[in-house]
Amino acid sequence: MIARRVAAIVVVAFFGLALAAGLGPDPVEVRTGGELALLEPPSDAHLLGTDDRGRDVAARLAHGTRTTARVAAGAAALALALALLLGLAAVRVGGAVGRAVLVGCDAIAAAPPILTVIAAQGLIGVRGLIPVIVLIAVPRAADTARLAAAGLRRALAEPFAEAARAAGASPTRVLVRHALPQLAPMLAAATALTAATAVLTEFALAFLGAGAPPPTPSWGELLAQATANDLRWWLAWPAGIAITLASWALLTLARPR
Repeated sequence: MIARRVAAIVVVAFFGLALAAGLGPDPVEVRTGGELALLEPPSDAHLLGTDDRGRDVAARLAHGTRTTARVAAGAAALALALALLLGLAAVRVGGAVGRAVLVGCDAIAAAPPILTVIAAQGLIGVRGLIPVIVLIAVPRAADTARLAAAGLRRALAEPFAEAARAAGASPTRVLVRHALPQLAPMLAAATALTAATAVLTEFALAFLGAGAPPPTPSWGELLAQATANDLRWWLAWPAGIAITLASWALLTLARPR
C-alpha cells in the first residue's frame, strides 16, 4: 500500500513537471556568458550543467519529461480506446468474426514495439511523436483487447447480467452498461502498464537515435550524450534517475492490488 501511494505521488509529480516544463528555460537555446559553455558541470548558472552543445541540462531534462509524458499519455489513451473497441466487437459479434478479431490481436500483440517503430521508420521514413505513439499503442491495444474480451465473457455469465437480460435489457446494453464496468480495475492496470511500456520504449528509441527528431529533448537523448562524452555524470544520472522512477511508479500502479 505504501509503495502504491509513493508511486502515485511520483506519477503526479511526473505529469506535473511535464505541464510546468513550458514555464522554464528554452531547452534549445544556447546561453553563453561570452564563451560557449560546453559540457560544464553543475553551477549556479546551470543547476545540472550543460551538454555538448552548451544547452542547459536541467531545461532539457524538464522538457524531456514533457516528451515522455506525451508519449505515455497518448499511447495509454489510444491503446485503451482501441482495446475497448476490439474487445466489445469480439464479444458482441461473436462467432467466427469474433474469433478472427482475437486471432488478429494475438498476432499484433506479438510485435515488439521497439523493432516495430524502427522498422516502420525505415519503411516509410517518417519520424515524430505521433508515429511512435501509434506504433507503441497498437500492440498494447491488441494485448489488452484479449483480456477485455475474456473479462466481458466472464461478466456476461454472472447473475447480474442474467438479471439484466431477464428485465428486458438489450444485449448491447447488458454488455456496455453492466459487464464493461466490471473490467475497470483490469483496464486501469493495463493502461498503467501501457504507459510504463511507452516510457521505456520512448527512452530506448531516443537513446538509439530513433525517437523524436532533434532538437526535441528527451531522457534517452541525454543518456546517449552521456555515452558519447565519457559518461559525464550530470548527463547520465538525472536521465537515469528520471526513467527509473517513472517506470517503477507506473509498473507499481499496474500491479494487481
